Amino acid sequence: MKKLRVKSDERRVKSAAGWVLVVAVWLGLLLAGCRGDSGAPEIAGGAAMHRANPARTGVYETAALDSYETVKWQFEAGDWIFAAPAVLGDSVYAASNNGSVYALDRETGEERWRFATGDAILASPAAAGDLVYAASMDGNVYALDAATGEERWRVPLGSSDPAAPGGFTGSPAVVENTLYAANESGVLAALNAQTGEERWRFQLGTTPITFSPAIADGSVYVPVSNGILYVLDAATGEEQWQFDPATLVTDGQPQVYSPTADPVVAGDTVYFMTSNLSLQGVLFAVSLETHATRWQYQTPTENFSAPSISDGVLIWGSLDRTLYAVSAETGEVAWTFPTEDINYSAPAIAGDLVYVGSVDKNLYALDVASGEQRWQFRAESGVSSPAVADGVVYVGTEAGTLFALE
Repeated sequence: MKKLRVKSDERRVKSAAGWVLVVAVWLGLLLAGCRGDSGAPEIAGGAAMHRANPARTGVYETAALDSYETVKWQFEAGDWIFAAPAVLGDSVYAASNNGSVYALDRETGEERWRFATGDAILASPAAAGDLVYAASMDGNVYALDAATGEERWRVPLGSSDPAAPGGFTGSPAVVENTLYAANESGVLAALNAQTGEERWRFQLGTTPITFSPAIADGSVYVPVSNGILYVLDAATGEEQWQFDPATLVTDGQPQVYSPTADPVVAGDTVYFMTSNLSLQGVLFAVSLETHATRWQYQTPTENFSAPSISDGVLIWGSLDRTLYAVSAETGEVAWTFPTEDINYSAPAIAGDLVYVGSVDKNLYALDVASGEQRWQFRAESGVSSPAVADGVVYVGTEAGTLFALE
């Protein structure tokens, strides 16, 4: 199918339609070339990244914000803050659709430095040690000095063909001294985190990789837009096994699926979010031992929100204006929660609460076990993916404001 490439000015919209546009972009990329408790590894030196850890479980091992009292500070980036910030040490690192990475004082929100890339940034930054990593729609991965914002290195992984997509919509992950990053050109690269030197790469022609890889227990889980979840050796990039849901048969008919979110690895299972040809969301729970489906759960519409998992419950948002929670063991529904608009931000879990941003301008704080609402924060525009650190929730908006809530 024809690949979609959306120009920078088209991504810089300032209405709820902008959220729908990004979903449409992702879907186009996913279909291009198609056939119709935590397993997170230990991170040397500490790190912060998309969905809290390399396994992408969405669980922040920190104090929760049990009740919202006030806005501690807010920072105006001037353009959409689409992805969750990275919080490490005394700094908050955020990226904007204007192509800039910002380092902010964690206590005051004061800007320390900014760095401009060549295009919009939809991916969350990652931070580890004295470096901050940003993956831009310009096709480059940047390593920046955490203290000064000075560029240490950059690696171009995007396509050299100007007609082909080459940017990053998935977020990088840091494990020990290796940075893993995948992009729309179909490249998944493992880079030396200090130097940017390439250790290995995985690529299936130009078939896009739109979502973030997950890393756990020496393996990399990468969802490719041909509908297959590939599992690679994290040290060498050698393929270990793959899960292809298209081999499943329903009512005598083979199915076709496309990935719609990051994979999530927890315990002995990888959770793989997809959509079928009817644009229904299908979540697969796949055994890491047998590589077979344990269960699958279907929603009426697509899900561009990967599930977060805690206490045996998977939680995600859907385009049908619903937050879902299902049993990680059986796939049975634990609870649902209605919202006023579509949802595809990444949920963040801390303690017994899950925080989910919605296009309806609300950040919801819900009880993980019951789905009961504890509190909510209403912003001036659609709310993106949150991050949590020491009882403070950091979340950006479509209008370009980053809030620190306490």
